[in-house]
Amino acid sequence: MRPILAFTLLFILLTTACTSSTPSPTPTSNPTRTLTFTATATPLPSPTSTPKPTDTPQPTATPQVAVETVTFTTQDNVRLAGTLFGEGEFAVILAHMGMTGVDQTSWHPFARLLAERGFTALTFDFRGVAQSEGYTQYNYLVYDVYAAIQFLNERGYEKIICIGASMGGTSCMRAALDRDLAGLGVLASTLSNGDPTEVSRSELQQLTLPKVFAYAQSDFLLVITDMRFMSERAPEPKLVQVFPGSAHGTNIFNTESGSQLTDLLVNFVEAVRSGSPLPTP
Repeated sequence: MRPILAFTLLFILLTTACTSSTPSPTPTSNPTRTLTFTATATPLPSPTSTPKPTDTPQPTATPQVAVETVTFTTQDNVRLAGTLFGEGEFAVILAHMGMTGVDQTSWHPFARLLAERGFTALTFDFRGVAQSEGYTQYNYLVYDVYAAIQFLNERGYEKIICIGASMGGTSCMRAALDRDLAGLGVLASTLSNGDPTEVSRSELQQLTLPKVFAYAQSDFLLVITDMRFMSERAPEPKLVQVFPGSAHGTNIFNTESGSQLTDLLVNFVEAVRSGSPLPTP
């Protein structure tokens, strides 16, 4: 082989070896992270119309009632505790019954009601009861009612109604024969607490003032007997009401007939004050 040809071949081989390099790897591209956002639309609350405020009835204002704690003394020097409700020109004495635990407070709700209607109401504890002095003497209870009447007279009251339950009713009835009263209420009473607090059968005819008699149909036998007799024999004007059940005296206020008894007594005192005929129960 000629030297020039051999050299040329050697040059070609070297050139080829130098240019035939291993292809460089294609750089791996970082994968593109595609973030997909799903838009969840929160529905807006549908517009609602704001209800118009309704007119709320305003509570009726309870009339202010003047309440005064008082004391007065009986003709036999027993000091009694009482409560005076209201400042009306017409007065009502409310005498309590004699059951255990009962005192003038048994009449307080009704006394306040009367005061709201323009009356003056006087409640008191009989002798030997609650805040009053002395000890219980049933036959002298009329003296306590006399003292209540005198107390009101000294305060300037001329028109007075006396309403009593049980022994209180008997005491009011006796006082109505001996004092000038405008009206009388007898609630589940008997004719006698013992002399002088008693009324004879013949004396019933002298009770010509307006009267109301009320009792429960199944009360104590003596109460039923005497109440029937006095309500039949007493002259007009009078109201007579017999309630169902066996509740005694002011306990009727705590029964289903309570509102009926309240209406009966309120209508009675209203009629006496106005000089109107007594209403039908």
